[in-house]
Amino acid sequence: MDEQTLKYMGERVDRAREINKKITELRNFIKYSEGKDEVVLESNGRGRVDISSRRFERLSAKAKAAVLNEVEEEIKLLEQELAEI
Repeated sequence: MDEQTLKYMGERVDRAREINKKITELRNFIKYSEGKDEVVLESNGRGRVDISSRRFERLSAKAKAAVLNEVEEEIKLLEQELAEI
């Protein structure tokens, strides 16, 4: 096997590892979001906005569902990308 082939294969392995790491992180996000009822947006410690279920029950539930749906879609895209490597 020549050097160029090894480099190409190494890059693919590195990319696969990176994708796997993202998938794991997103699955953990889903797992740890169970039982949580507040959606929070933060900006590098400079500010925070939250949608608390105590104040906005419907909105909080919808926001959480929307985020989790997008996380699931991202996992599917990453899995597809991984399969194409």
